[in-house]
Amino acid sequence: MISKADFKLSSFRLPYHLRNPHAQSIYAGIFLKGEKINYRRKRLKTPDNDFFDVDIVDGKGPAVIACHGFEGSSNSTHITRLMTIIQKLGWSGYAINYRSCSGVINDTFYTYNAGKTEDLEQLIWYVRNQDQNRPIFLVGYSFGANILANCISRPKSNLPRILASALISGNYRIEPGVTAMAKGFSRVYEQSFVSSLIEKYKLKKAKFPNEVDYDAFFESKTLYELDDKITAPYFNFPDASSFYEEISSAKHLTNIDHPTFMLNSLDDPLSPPDCFPSDEELSSPFLMRLSLQSPKSQSIYNHPYKWLNFYNIESEGFPLHLPLKPYSNRFL
Repeated sequence: MISKADFKLSSFRLPYHLRNPHAQSIYAGIFLKGEKINYRRKRLKTPDNDFFDVDIVDGKGPAVIACHGFEGSSNSTHITRLMTIIQKLGWSGYAINYRSCSGVINDTFYTYNAGKTEDLEQLIWYVRNQDQNRPIFLVGYSFGANILANCISRPKSNLPRILASALISGNYRIEPGVTAMAKGFSRVYEQSFVSSLIEKYKLKKAKFPNEVDYDAFFESKTLYELDDKITAPYFNFPDASSFYEEISSAKHLTNIDHPTFMLNSLDDPLSPPDCFPSDEELSSPFLMRLSLQSPKSQSIYNHPYKWLNFYNIESEGFPLHLPLKPYSNRFL
């Protein structure tokens, strides 16, 4: 069985102008991008007569399946940085795009949420069926960490063996994160998400004119209001709070049955400590969680090579030595 390796944090210190967590989030999103990824796109048909797109980095080593954040895609910064590492290792990378996140509106109105894990499970089985002997690693970022946590803790199907998973900056209780985004400078992130959703739903309205109350959707100013008026009723919940409770993964984490590394920042503006699981919810021997102040956690979050080394992958015959350092030490 794969074992935990010694995990040593570097003595990295952020420059003075990046001590603020908002500055780190914005800086990383703009400047810390991975190399250009030459993806091969695969469109997987779903049982409900729809599809989702997967962008693939071809390689001969283990497979890494990556889940992006809310309203992101396979081209999100954290995904391209990870896939840069995957390319250098000669591994295979599979970046899922949630429905209507690949630049194409889907064939059904179906919208993704953190509790809908069927597409991710289908992708995991697709990867397994491509090569029965290839080890599979899973990683989710932010919103994607909650989807992945739900997938591996309460899957809708029997999953194949997963060697290890990483949950990075996960929001395991949805409502405190949504509430935090409605305050202070974090409103900038919320408005970005709301604007993205409104533009996407304008396209959905043209294709599916009678599915929801689009006027109420377009008038919504916050994510909570949008979910309370539209998303929760669409998924048969009485209100947003009930919806958030159901799709939060915290209370299911004890069901995880393979080594899983969890990283959170104590001053993450999108996932504050109220979103974190309790000690009881982390009682599974398979879970290892680090909760750090941002200078440390950002250095790991923005450098996947660090958490890939968390588990002693080399003991399974997969060396992690790279021919070149993937990123400058200035940001490690």
